[in-house]
Amino acid sequence: MLIPTSLKRPKLEVRLAHHTRPAEAQGTTPQEQPPATHNTALRQPANLAPRPYLHPILSKAGVVVTEAEPGDHPHHLGLSLALSDVNNTNFWGGSTYTADNGPMHLANHGKQQPQGWQSTPGQEFGHVSWLSNDGGELAVEQRRIQYFAHPEPGSWSLSLSSVIVPAPGVQKLEVSSSAVKGRQGAGYGGIFWRFPRGSAEPIVLSDAGIGAHAAHGSLSPWLSVSMVIGDAPVSVVLAQEPGRLLPWFIRAEGYLGAGPAVAWAEPTVVDQDNPLKLALHAVIHDGQVSTSADALRILNQHPRTRHSSPDRTS
Repeated sequence: MLIPTSLKRPKLEVRLAHHTRPAEAQGTTPQEQPPATHNTALRQPANLAPRPYLHPILSKAGVVVTEAEPGDHPHHLGLSLALSDVNNTNFWGGSTYTADNGPMHLANHGKQQPQGWQSTPGQEFGHVSWLSNDGGELAVEQRRIQYFAHPEPGSWSLSLSSVIVPAPGVQKLEVSSSAVKGRQGAGYGGIFWRFPRGSAEPIVLSDAGIGAHAAHGSLSPWLSVSMVIGDAPVSVVLAQEPGRLLPWFIRAEGYLGAGPAVAWAEPTVVDQDNPLKLALHAVIHDGQVSTSADALRILNQHPRTRHSSPDRTS
């Protein structure tokens, strides 16, 4: 299940809001253009739970496949790691769901402060300090983002991995969600991808079937989202880490967003002996993915999903 992991902090160089180049994976070649911008300057107001995030993420054809600070949910920040309740601190942003009064705007927002960041060809990694609304450190995270070329035409690959433990002096973390507190189906929280609004209905595929309703709450190892942005068809095929499957939260009405849910129906307790280990792998593909066979063919060429590989975050 969860494996103890050392989180010693090396001295790292801080770099803010920069582009990185994808790595050269075995049998592939590097991309010629940077595929994503990693924003770490924390310019959002406190109620959006400031945190590092990736936006824009681009397809090889230049189509943007993320959205940040949209009018409907301004606390949605591209591709980010966000949790709605960690020891009563909101690291998701926006309102907090309460069992007695439903959604409420509370002064309980935390922020994720990068403590150091280092870039090498094809990857960037560092530590993130999770700070409560009073500035106290609740959790310490080790995060790694990897960029890979992909042999499928019009495609490239991305992986985000994370290990989180309580900060020194904090005995344990209890990760909760709106669903745990009584809001049915609202188990969101984890690595979350906010997609842009397309000009056509998205095609959502998973091992559980066709459509967001089939994928929502399922333990499918993968999830495919195909969109038309402007007049350009583009797809994002997501996969979880084998052996650590979480239920998918996905919403396709009102907005389009998805990610594995850390606290789908009950709290997740994290301590030094049981770190919270998360990973999400993605292939960004120019074109429509209309069948499960197509999704799996594309996904199985991702260097972190094509075979069983060790977790390189720890």
